Amino acid sequence: MLMGYGCQPRVNPVAPHSLRDSITADYLLKRLEYRAGKIANFKSFARTTFLNQNQKQIFRQALAIQNNQSIRVDTYGLFGQVVGIFIYHNGKAVFFNPVNGKYYSGAEMKSLVAKMLGTQLDFREHLRVFVGDVPRLDALKVLDSHLNADRTRYILRCADIRRGGNVTIQFSAATLLPLRMTRKLAGRSVYSVTWREYAKVGDYDFPHLTTLSFPEKRETIRVKYENPAINQKLPSDTFQFMVPVSSSKNQ
Repeated sequence: MLMGYGCQPRVNPVAPHSLRDSITADYLLKRLEYRAGKIANFKSFARTTFLNQNQKQIFRQALAIQNNQSIRVDTYGLFGQVVGIFIYHNGKAVFFNPVNGKYYSGAEMKSLVAKMLGTQLDFREHLRVFVGDVPRLDALKVLDSHLNADRTRYILRCADIRRGGNVTIQFSAATLLPLRMTRKLAGRSVYSVTWREYAKVGDYDFPHLTTLSFPEKRETIRVKYENPAINQKLPSDTFQFMVPVSSSKNQ
């Protein structure tokens, strides 16, 4: 479906897409795919806020992400000491507690991380959102697309042809950068993401504030990045970890 762009106010300097006669849904999705392919790795300090019905926690963290498949999160205490290291790599997750020198995996690890963070994440699904990408792009089929009422956002509604459900993506009409996505399944809002405070990191437009929300659980994760770096070499041992040992075996 074509969405006219000729009536949009001009932006100075003129973005390349402003010279097009129209913006198509396929064009927007291809831009997302192009953006997703530009980040090989990412690292940043972050101020991370976890909110649920019972508490609000704020952590100082260091994040490293590689190929949208691996993530390491170092969490710091009040005096700058590392209080926990979480690594997800090659489909496996490990939590290291430096206080007692123990590694945790499986259900035990999930329980510890949930207690620490206040929620659980599916990193196969959610990892991409933290670098400004939409998950499962290759499974999305556009159902319809339109400009919103004040003509400031393009809105795409897509079907997930593999998992089912719908995904709605909103883009800035001026920059074509993704601003929000919502995943719904059987009418339920599974989660939503907003990307804000875009600024250049090298030649890449990167959202410095990402908010991931789970409406049904009333849980929110808000990540404010500080001095992010894109496509700089990460140490070779960034995502390495020892064979996990259950805490029960270490007592």
